Amino acid sequence: MQSNSDDGGGRRRQKVTVITKSGCHICESVIEDLQRLSEKYSFQLETLDIMNDAALFDKYWIKIPVVRLDGTDVLEVEQIAFPNERKRKLEAILSASL
Repeated sequence: MQSNSDDGGGRRRQKVTVITKSGCHICESVIEDLQRLSEKYSFQLETLDIMNDAALFDKYWIKIPVVRLDGTDVLEVEQIAFPNERKRKLEAILSASL
């Protein structure tokens, strides 16, 4: 059985986390873009809703969506608000991490 952190070839899969909240349309677009990119890149996608965690809310309420790669914040809303830039930057972080 394959673990969530193994891509089946013995390599560790990257973990991409989107810090989000319900009703955030940019957040939804980021998640959709990442789901499309998962066809090309092997990574585990996780979402964290700031409304379910007071510490996340305090830290990120004005920054969402935030994209983390293996626990490190790599992109915030200002960097990924526009669709063309977002797709390019998401693919850049995924391709650089492989």
